[in-house]
Amino acid sequence: MVEQPPPTGTLVERALSRVPDLPHWVDTRGMLLSGRGIVRSRAGSDPARDPFLAVVPDAALVSVVGAANDDDIRATVQSLAGDVNVLSQIEDAAGVARALPGWTRQAAIIHTLPRPMAWESEPDPLTRVFTRETAPVFDHVPDTLRRELLDALDGRTVSRFVPGALPPRAASAARINIPMAAVWADGRPVSFCYPVWQTEGWWDVSIETLDKYRGKGLAGAAARALIRHMRGAGRAPVWGALESNAASRALAARLGFREAARIAVFTTRP
Repeated sequence: MVEQPPPTGTLVERALSRVPDLPHWVDTRGMLLSGRGIVRSRAGSDPARDPFLAVVPDAALVSVVGAANDDDIRATVQSLAGDVNVLSQIEDAAGVARALPGWTRQAAIIHTLPRPMAWESEPDPLTRVFTRETAPVFDHVPDTLRRELLDALDGRTVSRFVPGALPPRAASAARINIPMAAVWADGRPVSFCYPVWQTEGWWDVSIETLDKYRGKGLAGAAARALIRHMRGAGRAPVWGALESNAASRALAARLGFREAARIAVFTTRP
């Protein structure tokens, strides 16, 4: 296999031509557009028509596009550190399962908002949208989550369907302005929403709430705030949740999201 990083790699450009800007492709297309992804493909193949793997090494994330070779899938996974998530479209999932025997396969439900919602015109005074330059202090946030939030604000998002160990990450070389919404309680931000991946027309929702403030409706408020903001940038939200994640799916339904598609997620974790 050969690999080539963006931004000069024509492999990435040709891979993008294969991955449409649709909700069930938001992860894969966002990975390729992020500046952090690489394309792995067979020598002499063309990602615009042949199978390939999109890989973000610092997030231990792989997306299989097409009927990729079993050995190529295994070699790619083995080259990554951390607990790897492997994504595929449903039609390619049987081949990924064959290549990764013993891995757990789960269904991820991809939700979209069927139309702009009434609450999108009702700002919440307890929320705020910011970037790295205008971010509040996160000293009260547990270390792991604080690192995740700061990395996200720098454009190095690592949220995945199945959490686990991540590869060691160096400080970001260059900052990218990623918006984040937060809800304030007791005078400090306690619930957060940010885009994991972004494409031309879509963004992938990630929400985190401090343990003490869960079950109070704050996650929904954070999501609503960022949805309003991202509408202004011409991007609609995609809510991805494992079929087994009843809490996330219930919150999506309360906000008005509806199932639009499904993809497969493979991990070594049960």
